[in-house]
Amino acid sequence: MVVEIKKKIENNKNILWKNKNKNLLISIFESIYLIYMFHYFKTAIDFNILASPQNWMFKHLIGNEKGLRICPFGRIVIIPFVIILLLRNLSFISISKYFMNILLVLSFILSWMNMNAVVYFIPVWIVEIVVII
Repeated sequence: MVVEIKKKIENNKNILWKNKNKNLLISIFESIYLIYMFHYFKTAIDFNILASPQNWMFKHLIGNEKGLRICPFGRIVIIPFVIILLLRNLSFISISKYFMNILLVLSFILSWMNMNAVVYFIPVWIVEIVVII
């Protein structure tokens, strides 16, 4: 009986370890993707249908000219978001699912200032909702 309990405990540890590694890999891929899309990806496709705010912090490329489609505000805010995505996988830092849900909702709301950001975030939201949460 004791041996069976030890085997079950060991099996549960292995499952937990695999899930933690899976979540870490997902977070790493999401982080690389977001940094690339928000800082390096240049395109001529403009998804914006709304007017952009006029402050210099929120101005981004509009029209069919090829370039970065994310404003300076978006490029700055994505850094803490990526850091939190990575930190949530560390065992000595406790980030609750409630906080992560708030962060996802906040990213959803703020990204509507730029439709390109909405399009870039869609894969992350899908993965977070389906796989992580």
